[in-house]
Amino acid sequence: MIVVFPDYTISAFPCHLSSSVLYYSMVIFDNGRFGTLVNIQKKLALLVAGLICACTFSIPGISGAAAGETAGAPSLVFDSDPGSDDALALFLMKQRQVVPDLVLATYGNAPEKQTSSNLVLVLGDLELDLPVYHGADRPWKGKKPRYREPGFNGKDGLLGLSDTFRDKNEKNGRKLVQPGSLEEAREKLKQHRHITYVATGPLSTLAVLVQDPDIKSRIDQVYILGGQLAAPDPETLGEANFAWDPKAVKIVMESGLDITLFPVELTGTQYIEEEELQNLSRQGTWPEFLDLIRANQAAHAKTGEENAAVLPAIFPVLYQLAPEQFAVEDRRITVDKNGQLQENPQGTLVHAVLGVNPRYQWKALEKSFGQ
Repeated sequence: MIVVFPDYTISAFPCHLSSSVLYYSMVIFDNGRFGTLVNIQKKLALLVAGLICACTFSIPGISGAAAGETAGAPSLVFDSDPGSDDALALFLMKQRQVVPDLVLATYGNAPEKQTSSNLVLVLGDLELDLPVYHGADRPWKGKKPRYREPGFNGKDGLLGLSDTFRDKNEKNGRKLVQPGSLEEAREKLKQHRHITYVATGPLSTLAVLVQDPDIKSRIDQVYILGGQLAAPDPETLGEANFAWDPKAVKIVMESGLDITLFPVELTGTQYIEEEELQNLSRQGTWPEFLDLIRANQAAHAKTGEENAAVLPAIFPVLYQLAPEQFAVEDRRITVDKNGQLQENPQGTLVHAVLGVNPRYQWKALEKSFGQ
């Protein structure tokens, strides 16, 4: 490490002694020539400050983080409820090399048991060997939800394609992992010093995790898929992810974490239309994921919406890859009993992602399917 002052350049060379105590040998240069300790009294304060800033002190056998922790770049945690769009988000992560360090499955598009199965199937298909854990199976301090009717993503959560993924895993001889418990996930998270947390389903799992101060203190950023800033009626339910567990939304929003929000104003308006799907088909790769997009398109058309696929869960991934492609505004919001967001000058500050380069989604998918 080198510290430069107006008249002197001070070099610090570490040398480890047998007593495992670190000392620094200092050599001082005067205008480029080896000299003596001239005016060292005048430079002592600057020297100490410089060494503290420029050098990382280490003692053999002891890391800078607590025992068992991983330092360096923030670890990526992906908490989802797969979900056709969640499966495509994992596909993009694999293809664009932003692979999570830990993944959790939360109830939402299907019961948690099914979403955990879907998560394992998709990871197996992508040949991603990651730590997988069960997330919350119910809202915050609530009961397990009953799924009387299949939701948008069908009974299996993957628009009827879970067997396709299962068959491919079996054909390729992939041994599917068994997810660990939420308690095991809690302990695993404590091994990561800095965490970026992406949540694309209900916020119930994250609400549980932030009750632990040791975990909460490690979360640097949270990317949340959900919410609607222009709520049409405060008496109606909020956007789907937030409506599942309004109490969890309130807990997370008031947690003090640095939150970037991807509301329906962004995600509900980004279509993948027929022409683009045909271009992807010509790539001839990853047919099971193309089938997911096709099934998503058909499900939207069946409900009378635009004959196009909509993949909300991919946007937090795309944002990490190229934030400059997005328009972001800081907003202050509160959460009501139904999970509706309301702008309030005294509310929680969030970074709301409200716009995107209209060709960015398509180009990212085209590149991923072309690999």
